Amino acid sequence: MTDGEELFAGRKETAVHMPMKVSTQKALTVILAVLSFPFFMAGMINGKEALRMEKSADPEAFLAPAVLAEIPADYPYEAIKAQAILVRSRCCALIEDGVKTEAVIEKLVQEGNSADSTSGHEKILCEQAVRETEDVALVYGGKTVNGPFFRVGNGKTRSGKDIFQNDKAPWLVSVESSWDIDSEEYLSSVSYSPDELAERLERQEENLSEKIFGNDYRERIGAGTLSAEEAAGYFQNMVTDDAGYVTEVKAGDADLAGESLREMLNLPSSCFSVQAVDGKVRFLCKGLGHGAGLSQAGAAAMAEEGKSAEEILRYYFPQTDLQTVSVESDNRPGS
Repeated sequence: MTDGEELFAGRKETAVHMPMKVSTQKALTVILAVLSFPFFMAGMINGKEALRMEKSADPEAFLAPAVLAEIPADYPYEAIKAQAILVRSRCCALIEDGVKTEAVIEKLVQEGNSADSTSGHEKILCEQAVRETEDVALVYGGKTVNGPFFRVGNGKTRSGKDIFQNDKAPWLVSVESSWDIDSEEYLSSVSYSPDELAERLERQEENLSEKIFGNDYRERIGAGTLSAEEAAGYFQNMVTDDAGYVTEVKAGDADLAGESLREMLNLPSSCFSVQAVDGKVRFLCKGLGHGAGLSQAGAAAMAEEGKSAEEILRYYFPQTDLQTVSVESDNRPGS
């Protein structure tokens, strides 16, 4: 089972180092693209039978497989319902922004055909969740909004201003999510030897490692004089947002956006610190995902505490309303 963040964390595209302003802009563009339609991976129960789209099909009929692909295993039912509302909200937001209904369905079909098989019980729960939340979506200022989600956070979610560095998502505010700290996925690390780290960074852009470690870094690595302690020291000049996620790194003569470095090194989160441990450079990360919107770990914990889907969404998206909408191209939210 995969989550809505895996497309972001496990992406295969090559990150490119640029000067700070351009690199940050590229990283934010990637974030915006991912959050606009995160991980619509959906499938039939046996993982083999392809979904088929008919002319004039209702996108609502394709929501359950998408929900199924996005939720973690053994997700509580009220959290599944919250996820169903997020999937519907994204569809409505895309259509309201001018994306053709057929294109939204085609995306669902495309991703649904590649989804892994899963249990029949979970499929039934997702179908039930879609029915019970029919036509309900997140709305702010008269428009349906795309409510992002991630697997596990660092204990506090990121605001729209934190992650996009502008005020275009005022409804996306930071909230405490202390449940995440108890998750088994809360703390993880990725380690590289100095030569592995330099080689990986060099693959991202020619001369990037030279900018970070100096013109003679190859000779120093060959002679064994570029230690893990020294290599880790190049990544200590960092700027973080209010939620504790790295937004900028000044590494030698290279300026990197936090999300760009995360992509380059395949880190689970951009909430990280850097240390030398056992001869390697360790990136110690908190959380799994971009950290904005709904934490699935938090949603699961709230559901287990008896909170409803509506209460979960109102907690993580307190500036939005839950309103009745319809996934149609000419629709606008109604009360």
